[in-house]
Amino acid sequence: MHLSEKDNVTSLILKFIYLTGLVFLVSSCASTAPTNMTPTESNKLGLEPAPLPRYQVGTKFVYSNGTWETVAGVTNNEVEWINHRNNQSAGTADFTYKRSRWQTRDRHGQRQFSQADFILGEMTTTLWPLKPGNKTRYDEIGTWYTESGAERNYDNYWSCEVLGTEKVSVAAGDFDTWKITCKRYPNKFRSTSKTREYRTWYYAPSINHWVVEERDYNGYRENRRKELAAVLPDLSNYTNREGELVSIKKQFQNTLESAGREDTNIWKNSDNKLIVGITPKRAFRDVNGGICRQYEQVFTEAGTVYEYPGIACRNDKGRWIVPRR
Repeated sequence: MHLSEKDNVTSLILKFIYLTGLVFLVSSCASTAPTNMTPTESNKLGLEPAPLPRYQVGTKFVYSNGTWETVAGVTNNEVEWINHRNNQSAGTADFTYKRSRWQTRDRHGQRQFSQADFILGEMTTTLWPLKPGNKTRYDEIGTWYTESGAERNYDNYWSCEVLGTEKVSVAAGDFDTWKITCKRYPNKFRSTSKTREYRTWYYAPSINHWVVEERDYNGYRENRRKELAAVLPDLSNYTNREGELVSIKKQFQNTLESAGREDTNIWKNSDNKLIVGITPKRAFRDVNGGICRQYEQVFTEAGTVYEYPGIACRNDKGRWIVPRR
């Protein structure tokens, strides 16, 4: 199995969906909720209002298209990211806003945001804490520069709303999520013009990140959908003891190799301040016949629980590896 190839990774995810019979409860066509739904009906899962995501430096998010990005830094107002191409970006933890600063190999740019008034209502600055019916609207003004120094500018107008809750199944597992949809319009026409894009996220409070991102371009270009395949911890956030690091890595390998489905393996350090549990879930075969397993890894430190779900496949050397491009 050549896990470094993007097409194999994408095929692996699709094969996983087919073999396990997962049913996605996400509708890529639905962009609005019925206006007669009550808060209880739109929060049918009974989720508590969700605060802004809290990210840990070093955490890596792997997606179904073979890409990934890592949290490179966290401050009170900003999260810094670096992706699989070594591109850098930074912005608020609120992912419904694009990153305010970004840089690729041959381009860089920045964005500024300003809140917009509702015709019949007060100006809102955020959707968070998430709860049914929360809305916000804002203008996005962006500038970017090519490698030669040429400058480009653009305007967008966004209208966002929390539609409710959905139970969603993706490669990384099953999640209770908040559904958020934003509509993008050309700024000069605002919402009187044709919608240029619908962008929808399914945010899972249990892992402080979204598990599905859908981008519907309303016929202007090909639509896109990206799902979460794994969340990988930075073990140095939990311990700097070499023996403990080795033990946690061995636990991961041994559990996926020999433990049964839903059979949780528990590891504790010598003072019981760090507890790591790993539970294998569904097993399946990739497009080349290799064995893969869905799993959930949970770290408990000082009473705080951190969840890291994902999938891993056994390579030709017998090691379990999270598939990436």
